[in-house]
Amino acid sequence: MGPTHRLHPTRAILMAGLFLFEAGTLLSTPVGQGDLPTATASPSPSPVPTATLPSATASTTSGPGGSATASPTSSATLSPTPSQTDGPSATASASPSISPSPTETLSPSPSATASPSSSASVSPTPSASPTPTSAPVATEVLPRTVLINELAWSGTQASANDEWIELHNPESAPIDLAGWHLTDDDDIQIALTGSIAPYGFYLLERTDDNSVASVSADQIYTGSLHNGGETLTLLGPSGQLIDSANAGGGGWPAGQASPRRTMERLGGDDRPGNWVTFDGAAFALDSNGNWIQGTPRQPNSPFVATATPSPSPTGTAPASEVPFDPGSVLINEIAWAGSPASASDEWIELHNTTGSTIDLTGWHLTDGGDLQIALAGSIAPYGFFLLERTDDQTISDLPADLIYGGTLSNSGEQLTLLDPGNRLIDSANGDGGGWPAGEAASRASMERRGGDDRAGHWGTFTGYGGRGLDAHGRAIPGTPGALNSVLVPTPTPTWVPGRLVINEVLIRPHYDWEDRGGVTTADEFIEIYNHGPGPVWLRGWLLDDVSGSGSRPYALPGITIEPDGFAVFFRARTHIALNDGGDSVRLLSPDGHLVDKIQYLRVRAYNLAYGRLPDGSSSLVYGLWPTPGRANVLFDETGDEIDLTAPAGAYCPARHALSSRLPRLTRTPAAARRMARLGLAACLPLD
Repeated sequence: MGPTHRLHPTRAILMAGLFLFEAGTLLSTPVGQGDLPTATASPSPSPVPTATLPSATASTTSGPGGSATASPTSSATLSPTPSQTDGPSATASASPSISPSPTETLSPSPSATASPSSSASVSPTPSASPTPTSAPVATEVLPRTVLINELAWSGTQASANDEWIELHNPESAPIDLAGWHLTDDDDIQIALTGSIAPYGFYLLERTDDNSVASVSADQIYTGSLHNGGETLTLLGPSGQLIDSANAGGGGWPAGQASPRRTMERLGGDDRPGNWVTFDGAAFALDSNGNWIQGTPRQPNSPFVATATPSPSPTGTAPASEVPFDPGSVLINEIAWAGSPASASDEWIELHNTTGSTIDLTGWHLTDGGDLQIALAGSIAPYGFFLLERTDDQTISDLPADLIYGGTLSNSGEQLTLLDPGNRLIDSANGDGGGWPAGEAASRASMERRGGDDRAGHWGTFTGYGGRGLDAHGRAIPGTPGALNSVLVPTPTPTWVPGRLVINEVLIRPHYDWEDRGGVTTADEFIEIYNHGPGPVWLRGWLLDDVSGSGSRPYALPGITIEPDGFAVFFRARTHIALNDGGDSVRLLSPDGHLVDKIQYLRVRAYNLAYGRLPDGSSSLVYGLWPTPGRANVLFDETGDEIDLTAPAGAYCPARHALSSRLPRLTRTPAAARRMARLGLAACLPLD
């Protein structure tokens, strides 16, 4: 059992859980938009004399807009924010239009160059020293920009003292570690140096470079990791917490003392369930030539398929016939549903899991049917290989490594990857049946978590870390040519000005609610409400019913909903059929995230809506009188006057009220006009 440590301020922050964020998905309530904490932009940190650091940016998006420097005390409600690219073209009828909120950007301070020392001169008159420039200012770095990825806290078979630590950069840009620190608040106090390449690893070995004899260390450190457990923290250049390991204290959540196996990160935040014990194929050697039970400076074992040893070829064979290990190349990502531009714009990504370039000459990728791809070219070490269907516009801003023909069935099929000797290297959906991940409605890709081809090793694109644009310039819901989103920690949500919910749906209309003449199922409608506090631009958001089936998703137009405002979409426009026998309605952000969902059972009565009462609340009620674009009300046959003096689209002018002999039949402007033509309703001035 390890010694007792004092409660350091950094550990107190960790135990408070300030960097944990969990979003729940509840039926019939807004999804991922509950009561969330308030985020406050931090003022610029103090200067650091010698560190030149990457900048961190926090953005707020509700549509197009300019940029502005973040105020040190500004705050807003947290909620996942979609990416949006073009400006609004119209405004919802319920409220006047105002400009969308600008992007807030934390601007990095300019860096400066340290002055050189003055040089000595043989002349009696010394040379003048240049005037020193100001020191660079450290900028904030986002949490989990770098991960503490693997710990050999029990050492190696050669020695329990041969401990090592691995850091991982899950980002697409290199990270300068100058000014960073790794500490256990005791005898490990490491001032980091150097940098980590994009998606790369950084190896720290204790005492000397023989802890991992076959892999060179990036840095040597001193101090020891207690086998009984302790907490490691990674601090950015201004002292901010970037990541931790075993933040809860106590024993290590993974790893093993006998035999000595490492503790590996699955990704995500620092909680026990995100750590596992090494269980893979060893490749590195300790100082006595023993296999190290870990993956120093390599992807962790859960993300690499276990290679089955292949027999050595006999005699002299062509290079193309030398067998490759299974899993040396993975079918890594599949956009079987296509892209937002077209269901036909499918693409496939391969990934080289080895440290060597792999020549793909003679390799084949096939579904056993119309997809027969003879591969060409090569994959760089740990690199990616992108295949696009038909032409290079499937992902318009990324060049394809190969164009192919053939289709992937949305109902599922099996893909196999064969080397030049026709040996099976990898497969996708090898058991057949439906695809284990991906989504047809949002066109989200199916991503590999690593390991062999089983359902649990595939996940659906999370909506974060996406890359590329489709043929129409919209964001690709996937990560072509980059690390899969399921392997990257979900970032802290960015700020948005408003929160949207599905507020009202009419399933069985019996009046001309759209006022287009005649009563048909086209008068079914879906109403969206904005809680505020700011406007929300709807370009690219989606309305849908059942995931993967039912009606085709409808992409909302570029209109803005003001705070406490409404936007109404009739079936005549959306072509979303609301089934009388029960159905669901879903609202998705442009990046494919489910924002809200409601479900209803069998509906028998005409002209009774299902929705929230009061507007935007979590209370769902059946029996509302249809009020498209207006506040929800319960159906009520009592009373002889209905106030229709609202400024937006009301039948009666200002300071008038509608007097009707049939109140429940005159609750919309269209119905009021019809009743007035029949002499059953009239606008009377208010006293």
